[in-house]
Amino acid sequence: MTPLLCSAPAKINLALEVQGILPDGYHELDTIFCWLELEDLLDVRPSAKTELIIQDEIGQGAEVVPDERNLVMKALRSLEDLVGRELPTRLRLIKRIPAGGGLGGGSADAAAALLGVVRAHDLPLQPADLLKLAARLGADVAFGLEGGTARGRGRGELLSPLPSPPDLPVLLLIPHFPLSTPEVYDCWDRLPEEVRRPGRGSAERVVAALSKGRAQDLLRSTGNDLEAAAEALRPELSELRRRMLQAGCAQARLCGSGSTLFGLLEPSCNPEPVATRLKDLGHVLCTRFRGSPR
Repeated sequence: MTPLLCSAPAKINLALEVQGILPDGYHELDTIFCWLELEDLLDVRPSAKTELIIQDEIGQGAEVVPDERNLVMKALRSLEDLVGRELPTRLRLIKRIPAGGGLGGGSADAAAALLGVVRAHDLPLQPADLLKLAARLGADVAFGLEGGTARGRGRGELLSPLPSPPDLPVLLLIPHFPLSTPEVYDCWDRLPEEVRRPGRGSAERVVAALSKGRAQDLLRSTGNDLEAAAEALRPELSELRRRMLQAGCAQARLCGSGSTLFGLLEPSCNPEPVATRLKDLGHVLCTRFRGSPR
């Protein structure tokens, strides 16, 4: 039994298209995930009893609770159910990804917990076993197991690996308000057809841009169908995106269902002055792509 420090990287959606509604009621997606260098860390240690400790290093976003509601604990319990015994583990989650902002921090933490607990307790499980558990925990957890850059279909759990993106600075703007993912999707359902697909075709465009490896192609290719719904709920998001472009971002998009926004900068651009211009609009983080998988 071995203590481990597991990486749980944030993600952005370079493209996100909503295709419709699946029979199980979830929305069908065609999305392009990409890891960022920004990450949570999960310290996993076999112990006499199970406990989850939260070490919040950012103090931004929604509250992260150290109890059974946390996806880390749900991941541990799913493994216990699968192997039919308790797996007492001390889990210390070092939070650096703002919670509830569309950066996939909770899903990344769950994936790290699955991988870490399996290794710490030497469980004889296969990758396919973990992917099944991931699908039950959440649509983005499967990507957290594999990482890098990938196209996600279905609910986002049906993954195909893609080439890494060009090395671009990425700026994250976390507004002073959250957005509820269910509310964003519910709003999307009620939008007129002619306005609810602003990201149409973006997944194919991003795939083509990644295959060519040219930064300018990628900067022109991103899109997110949920922007129209998110901006209907919080119209100030549109102004924040405009301000990001005005400050020096070459592209500005919603992260997943929001409320975080990401800006892509030209390869030669120094992100720090851009971040300084935006600091009064919310919490600003500078990071880069982390395109390679686990």
